Amino acid sequence: MRSFEELLTENTSYIETYVKYKVSRQEDAKDILQEVYLQAFKSFKTLNREESFKPWLISIARNKVNDYYRKTFSDQEVSLEKVQQSFVSINRTFTLEDKVKESLVLLSKEEQQILHMHFWQQMTYKEIAKKLSIPLGTVKSRLYKAKKHFKTLYQKEEKSMNKMPQEIPAYKIEKIEKEPFETRWEELMGWFLIPRLGNKISWGLYDFPERTLTEEFEMECVGKAEIHGEEGVKVKSIQKEGEDTLERTFVAQLTDTHCRYLAESHLENGIEKLYTFLDGDAFINNWGFGEDNIGNEIHLKQKGKIHREGSEITVDADSEIMDVVGRYLVTINGKKYDTICLMDIGLYDENTISEQYIDKNGRTILWRRFNKKNWRWKFDDFEMALDKKLEKNECIIVNGQQCFHWYDCITDYVL
Repeated sequence: MRSFEELLTENTSYIETYVKYKVSRQEDAKDILQEVYLQAFKSFKTLNREESFKPWLISIARNKVNDYYRKTFSDQEVSLEKVQQSFVSINRTFTLEDKVKESLVLLSKEEQQILHMHFWQQMTYKEIAKKLSIPLGTVKSRLYKAKKHFKTLYQKEEKSMNKMPQEIPAYKIEKIEKEPFETRWEELMGWFLIPRLGNKISWGLYDFPERTLTEEFEMECVGKAEIHGEEGVKVKSIQKEGEDTLERTFVAQLTDTHCRYLAESHLENGIEKLYTFLDGDAFINNWGFGEDNIGNEIHLKQKGKIHREGSEITVDADSEIMDVVGRYLVTINGKKYDTICLMDIGLYDENTISEQYIDKNGRTILWRRFNKKNWRWKFDDFEMALDKKLEKNECIIVNGQQCFHWYDCITDYVL
């Protein structure tokens, strides 16, 4: 499959036309495009077929546009009239996202009627009064109550969508001058769930410097499964990003020494895509880990391959590596955790770094992602926007190279 930059360049004209058609304010359209490109880059590893790139990118753009109007619609400081005028001026057939529709359905027939007449048919107060044979004051009163009721229903629905906090709790990381302890880390690499029957977990991804929730995951081990003679546990995952939902199924295997993925499946354009550990690069590049896809080693102890002093990190080997670098006290959500810091230097990408703070129970307390200074790709002015944002964040130095904090993950284990 071609690189992300090549595929994006090939489809940029279509995506820009789509977003700018839907969003009349060019400043907002430009911001939305930046969000589309960033989200696409972050999620590109989940894509397995080149021909799916364009519809996949369109779906991201559509969800970002919907999210833009959703936020505007639910903002108490912006009148519903102004928002609906924006909808009408862009596209008379604009379809509101499902949560808006669900809220509208919950309104009374009278409320639905007056909102439809005022916003969709663009009738004036006088025209509505004449049509319904009611006084002008009654029109204004009904419309006010209908808008207020809609906002109440919509915000109630919106609030119930997320289990993780909308902003990551404040945290503090302090070095402990003691030898790092050894522990058994049985979590799935990058997904925080221990693949054992009955286990479940919720976790969230938080962008910095905003510290806000951008993606939320709910995972559960639902049964046993066997793939090509290898027995494992079936895992259901629901990923939410704005109004977009992606459901996956994993088969994972936990042994006495390693934890690994055996298979992954998801729906793509209405077709279930299934990949297993025998599917070569199509599986290994996304879900494989370790030599011959043996998985991540679960017995964690310091091996001395990565050395850390404050924000300065040195790595003995030039190749990708993972190792425990020290012991740290992590205070988050009012609780204190004695942890070891497991650092990943370039295992997924040579220009990415991660810190994973793991307690004595082998559970992740905090996961942090950094990008090296030369983690860049050019696409119009997106590179400049991304660098400008990241360079305001915390910086660490790995073998003399600057690495900037991008996002964090926490799970309901710390809530």
